[in-house]
Amino acid sequence: MNALNEKTVFLSHHSSKRELVAHVARYLEKNDIHAWYAPRDIRSGEEWDEAIHEAIRTCTAVVLLFCAQADASRQVKRELSLADKYKKPVFWLRVEKVEPNNLSYFLTATQWLDWLDSRDDTLEKLVQDLQADFAEQSVNFAENSTLHQEHPVEKPGRTATWAKGVLAFPTDREAAECAAWVYFLLAHQEPDSSVILPTGRSATQIFRAMLRIVDQYDDCPFGEAPILSDTETFGVWSEHETSRTNHINTMLIQPLQRKHKAPSKEQLHLLSGVYMESDPLLSAQKVLRMYPPSVHAVSLSPVGEILAYEVGTYTDAEEILDDGPRIVEVGEHSKKYIDPNQPSKSIITIGLGTALSASTLLILAFDIQKANILKRMFTGTVTAGIPATLLRNHPNAYILTTEKVAHEAQIDDLVSDKKDAKEAANWIITQ
Repeated sequence: MNALNEKTVFLSHHSSKRELVAHVARYLEKNDIHAWYAPRDIRSGEEWDEAIHEAIRTCTAVVLLFCAQADASRQVKRELSLADKYKKPVFWLRVEKVEPNNLSYFLTATQWLDWLDSRDDTLEKLVQDLQADFAEQSVNFAENSTLHQEHPVEKPGRTATWAKGVLAFPTDREAAECAAWVYFLLAHQEPDSSVILPTGRSATQIFRAMLRIVDQYDDCPFGEAPILSDTETFGVWSEHETSRTNHINTMLIQPLQRKHKAPSKEQLHLLSGVYMESDPLLSAQKVLRMYPPSVHAVSLSPVGEILAYEVGTYTDAEEILDDGPRIVEVGEHSKKYIDPNQPSKSIITIGLGTALSASTLLILAFDIQKANILKRMFTGTVTAGIPATLLRNHPNAYILTTEKVAHEAQIDDLVSDKKDAKEAANWIITQ
C-alpha cells in the first residue's frame, strides 16, 4: 500500500457516519496525511474483507470515529482486533456522548479526543498527535533498517528513558512498603520540604505499610515535615464518609496517634473540601511555596487519569503541566469511578504541575488492570489527552509495581538487584 513514511491512516467508522468520515479524510489529506476508508478506497472487484485487512496491516495508524453504532458494530470490533494484532496505534474521536462498552478492551489505553461540537480545532489536535506518532515510528524504522532487519521488530521491553527506574516487587505489599520507606526517609532527610500523600486504593496500601514499619521509629516517622494530601472531594466536610481527608485521618493519622507517633497539628495541611475561614486552594499554595514537596506518590487509573484529570478532556499539555491547586470538574468518563454517595462531582486537586514539582515522584501501578496504561506510557506518544503520559516530563520519577504487572506491560528494564523494600527505598533517595 504505502511506505511507512507516507503517513497513512485507516479510518474505522460505522456506515451511518459516511459524511463525517469523508470530512475527516479531507481534513487529514489537506495536512499531508493520507486517509483510507471503505467504501471509497476499495477497488472495483476487490474483496471487501481482504481490502480492509490489507489496509490495516499496512497503515501507520488507525483512527476510529466512535459512536454508539460503532461500539455495537462487529465490523468495527474486527478492525480494532486487526489493529491490535498488527500493533497499530489507535486514535479515536468521540463523536457522540457515549462510553465504550463492547470496544472497551481496545480503547482503554488509547488516545481519545472529543469532537462532540464538531469543531475542526479538535481535528488539528488529531493531526498533531498523528504526526508526533509518525515521527516516533520513523525513528524506530530507521534504527531497525540500520541493523539490516527486514521488518521493524518491537522490543519486548523498552527502557523508560523518562523514569529513573522501574522497581517490580513480588507483591503489592512490598511495593507499598518501598513507597512508605521513601516517605519516611525523605521526610527526615529534607525537613524543610513537604510530603504529599496520595489518595485512593493505592494510598490505603501505603498507609498500611507505613503502620507496619513505623515501630522502627522512636517518634513521628515524618519528622517535622509539613504533610499535604493530593485531592479532596469539593463541598464535603472532613468527617464525611466520602472525604479523602477523612480517609487519611482514619487509615493513617489516628492509628499513628494511638501509637504516639503522629505528626503535630501544625504539620498537617490536608486539603479541605469546604470554604470556611480560609480558601483551601490558597492555603495549599502557601504551604507549597514555603515548603516545596520532596516526595509525592501518584496512582494511575486504568485509562491514564491522575489527580482527577480526565482522559480525553485536555488538549494543551503546557496548560495542565503548569496547573497548581485547583478545582477539577469530573467528566462523564470518570463518574463511574466516583463514590455514588459523594454530594459533589468536583475534585479539589493540588494540580499536575505540583505533582511534577516534587523532587521525587513515585508512580504507583499495583493492579493488573493498570498494565495496559503502563505499557502505553512507555511506548506511546506523550499527549494531554492521556494525562499519565505527561509524567515522562519528570526527571526523577520511579515506577513502583509488581512483577506480574511489569510482565503484562512487557517491561523488562527493571531495577532487579534490590533485596527488600527498605533497600530499594534507600537506592531511590540516593540517586
